[in-house]
Amino acid sequence: MPPRWSIDFVMRLLDTSVFHYTFTFVLTPLCKFVGYGPGTLLFNLTLLYAALLFTVRIGMTLSTRYQRAGGNGGKRSKIDWAEEVVLITGGASGIGLTLAEALAIRQIEVVVLDVKPVETALGIESYICDVSDPKDIARVAKLIREDVGKPTIIVNNAGIVIGKSIQDLTEQDIRRTMDVNFFSHVWILKEFLPDMLKNDHGHIITISSVMGLMSAPQVADYCASKAAAKAFHESLEAELKYIHNSKGIRTTLVCPGRTATGMFAGVMERFPFWTPVVTPLEVAQAIIHSMEMRMGRNQIRLPFYANFVPLVDIMPAWVKDMATVVSGADRAMDTFQGGAEQEKMRKKDL
Repeated sequence: MPPRWSIDFVMRLLDTSVFHYTFTFVLTPLCKFVGYGPGTLLFNLTLLYAALLFTVRIGMTLSTRYQRAGGNGGKRSKIDWAEEVVLITGGASGIGLTLAEALAIRQIEVVVLDVKPVETALGIESYICDVSDPKDIARVAKLIREDVGKPTIIVNNAGIVIGKSIQDLTEQDIRRTMDVNFFSHVWILKEFLPDMLKNDHGHIITISSVMGLMSAPQVADYCASKAAAKAFHESLEAELKYIHNSKGIRTTLVCPGRTATGMFAGVMERFPFWTPVVTPLEVAQAIIHSMEMRMGRNQIRLPFYANFVPLVDIMPAWVKDMATVVSGADRAMDTFQGGAEQEKMRKKDL
């Protein structure tokens, strides 16, 4: 289980205290009360902090308003769940299953595509489908439209990890990783995006990874597939805005760190305080919030350190090396067991 005591907990604590804008309403009078009135260094620093805090908060508010408008001047509104059909790939386990159950428990129409059936007591429509095969997607898509209706929210979540070095990866390993982690996004959107464009309504959510922002040893194929998914998503956003002039289709890119699922079983964090594991529920909650607020051109990065990963990429090599060692990514895959477990499950399904 993820540690309770982590930098994320500290940041949440600070965000509701000294980083909250109301804190300045207490701090400034307190300075005057203890004898540091206008003109003193402490009082001036307090005013400077207040100004900085309000500037940051205003910037965050404007950014949120921009995203709620879809990033393209669309109408800000909350979602009407009665009008939505949510399709989730890889929804039989991990983040996908948690998200599907969190939506289904609220009586929201959910459709799951996976190579194995969904094991849940909730009312979730489940279809056996190899999302890496466009022909199989087309077959299942016809059934979905007949049984449920046209999906309006797509969550491209299906993913696998092999966990081998470049030298040990086979051609089949690499192709399978790219097919599931990247090409499935392409084929799913090729199938369902035309309906969204026709109605100018929908939400496309891409599950990438922190590993799509910063690479590590023994996951070259996984990192490449997640980076490809991220780039494809951002190109999709540009086309929706500049080619299709769509104001009703929202997009969200999700880049989580290691999540407490079976995908990276056995992997250990060197300093879990700084790089905590996130739970599938935390990721699902962030995604649902983005759905409900109809956020567009939105990016979800968690835990806290994930927000700084893109900055590391532009730093000198020694900084990147230090970040790799501190995060434990240099030797993390030495204890990896997920590949064997996934292969066992795949053979069982076949």
